[in-house]
Formats: sequence, C-alpha cells, structure tokens
Amino acid sequence: GFDGSVRGWRITAESRVMIGSMKEHKATVNCIKVRGNDLEFVSASSDGSCIIWDMRRFVRNNSLFASTFFKAVLYHPDESQLLTTGTDRKITNWDAYDGSAIRIVDGSTSAEVNTLDIAGSGEFFVSGGGDKILKLWHYDEGQCQAVGIGHSGAITRVAVSPDQRNLVSVGDEGAILIWNIPPRFSSS
Repeated sequence: GFDGSVRGWRITAESRVMIGSMKEHKATVNCIKVRGNDLEFVSASSDGSCIIWDMRRFVRNNSLFASTFFKAVLYHPDESQLLTTGTDRKITNWDAYDGSAIRIVDGSTSAEVNTLDIAGSGEFFVSGGGDKILKLWHYDEGQCQAVGIGHSGAITRVAVSPDQRNLVSVGDEGAILIWNIPPRFSSS
C-alpha cells in the first residue's frame, strides 16, 4: 500500500480474511510478484528496497537495496533470479537466494523504466517507461534486441503473450498497442 504495508488475504466465494500484515517498507509498494510455489513473494517499493517474504510465516526472508524508487520486480521463470527496475533507469538482475546484484544494464538513457515482463521461456524480457520506447531484451546477454516506437506518453505496463508471439504495451496517453515479437524470439 501507500504506507509501505503488505497484506496477505485468503479470498473465497464467501469471505475475504486478512491472514497476514507486514510493515517493513518506508514508502509506497509499487509491485508484488508471487513465486511459482506460492511459498514466497517479493515486494518492490519507492523506499529503494525489494523484500522477499515467506508466505507461510509472513516474515522477511531477504532484502535487496538500491538507490532507486523500485517500480517493477519479477521472477525469472526458473525462479533463480529477480529482475528489477525503477527511477534510476537501470534494469538489475539479482540472485533470488542471496540478494546479490548479478548484472546492471542501462534500461533507458533519458527516463525512468516503469514496467517489465518476461517470456515464459525466460529467453527474453521487455521493458517500457518514460522514454515512450518499448524494448525487447535478450535475457542471458542483457542486450536490447529490438525497440518499438508508437506511444506518445510514458509506457506504464507491458506484457508478453503466453504463446510469445505478441507484446502488449499500455501508455499513460491511453493507448494499448499490440506488437509482433521478432520471429527469432517467437515460440513456434
């Protein structure tokens, strides 16, 4: 939430019950991603921290810190790494177990990077932000492989389609754009 709180809920057809509340962030929580095994999740905050939480005990397992307001976080599909971005214009790969930074690349030269998504294969990820440019990155190389120019406002959300053939980007100007992924990255 805006106050830095993270809450866990059990939601059924009949009820909604809060099962945990954690308050370690000092500023707004901008993104939460749940690990595939449903035993952990990570929260990214404007306070410059990402916290990896235990979903059973609702306690912190680990923390990542950087000189940025984190905007987005996600797990690599094999869950060995995290990917973050924020106002420092960097995209950082982190070791999901010990919290060490593995690689830092410049996500933009002119504006903050707001959003990330990764292909189910883990082969590539996409980013978007205040520079209005959609970027497709090779995950292992950390290099931008393709760009999409079409937004007239900051890109606020990106998503890779499950079949890895299309990308969707949303801009704060109200546009929703659908992009074809280059064939060398598309699933067959």
